Amino acid sequence: MENQNGSAVVLLKIHDDMAFLPLATSFVEKAALAYGLADPEAMALTLATEEIFAYLSRTAPQGRPMEIQCASGGYYVKVSFSLPMHDMNLRAFNLTASVSPDDEASLDEMGLVIASRFVDRLQIRQEGNRRIRLVVVKEKSYPQIEAKQTLSVRPLDDYAMKTPAPEEIKVLVGLMHAHYDDRLMPGPFRFPGKVVDMVAGGEYRALVTKGPTGQMGGGVFWHWLGSKTVECFGPYVFNQAPDSLMPRDLIEGCLGAIAKTHAVGLINRMATEVFPRDHFERLGELTVRDPDGSIRVITAHFRQMHEDMGSSVWAHADLVPFLKEQYGRLVLPRDVLTVSDQGEAMSPYSVLSAEFERSQDRVTLRLLRSGKDMEENLTNHLKVFAKESIHNVFFEMDVSQPWQAGFTPALLTRGFRPQLILPYGGDEGDMVVFQWGRLEP
Repeated sequence: MENQNGSAVVLLKIHDDMAFLPLATSFVEKAALAYGLADPEAMALTLATEEIFAYLSRTAPQGRPMEIQCASGGYYVKVSFSLPMHDMNLRAFNLTASVSPDDEASLDEMGLVIASRFVDRLQIRQEGNRRIRLVVVKEKSYPQIEAKQTLSVRPLDDYAMKTPAPEEIKVLVGLMHAHYDDRLMPGPFRFPGKVVDMVAGGEYRALVTKGPTGQMGGGVFWHWLGSKTVECFGPYVFNQAPDSLMPRDLIEGCLGAIAKTHAVGLINRMATEVFPRDHFERLGELTVRDPDGSIRVITAHFRQMHEDMGSSVWAHADLVPFLKEQYGRLVLPRDVLTVSDQGEAMSPYSVLSAEFERSQDRVTLRLLRSGKDMEENLTNHLKVFAKESIHNVFFEMDVSQPWQAGFTPALLTRGFRPQLILPYGGDEGDMVVFQWGRLEP
């Protein structure tokens, strides 16, 4: 088997019986090493597999068919567990989960708490009404960027655009850190080798401008954000004249590269000062507090590439006014469908993921599984962020997924407010970005 970037995918079909535990752990360990994880990372992924498999086997009737799939993403290895659906208690995957020796139920969940600490990312997906997929990801370790480069860069009157080679990508990332604030680039860009692997694996693409003697003048990166939208970063130009056309040419190069794809639009949430805003629409603003205490406004920009044929979105009644106002302003054809609680059964526990950018004093929450305790779970997460003095807290809701809409009352009650829509920024549809305790610049 192959995944989307052409890498091999290995698959093990067994049953959730503890007798198969050694086979499952050996399978994951050997696959992780074959995909290039170092021994410590491979062992962490193997231990996470052991705890997850043991929990699944203990908490449900044994003998269910299970599929364990391992795949490489270039800079990470992903392990997914797919098995018949039942009401599994996965609350231990929350950042706030803890174990009490006096609580037998929490002791049973201790393995999941341990597993969640061994990996970098996790996902929980329902596959129709009959199966559930649990995905864990372990990333490779990379050295952080060294002291900022002092390469001599001069204005270029004559330049050509090209796809950079791996060593050129590392030079580009070094120049970006020398000429721009870290806040204007994604977190992974602190690790040049990781960026090289992300480009090689197809997760990112890049263009650079180079002069006749090979001098690098600037660059731009982009990646897919959801199913139909591309997000770009930059453009980054180095010591170019104020009236240089290089920033425009880099963005046009990015647009040209995605023009023949199924991308509906291009988004930029980290625009540099030279970003050509004239042909982009304003999606909205977020306000963030920087580590030095200053307040900064971030504007998200959007350019439509092809005609938007429209789609349906799901929303709680409290979110409908915001959606209709924004869709009207952006002239996006959407049918807003209202979700309401009609007394149907719900899992007692919800699961949230938390993605940290500690260098930017920022965390982004996403709902992995809904449950009756959503407001309590959110409150507990906010307490953790307050204890760690994290001021910038965001929540991303995929409004193409009706099960996420029910989280809206908990968000609004706890001080979150919807700020902007990312068209097709979710897995299958639009993404709404909420901000907690909006700051005033």
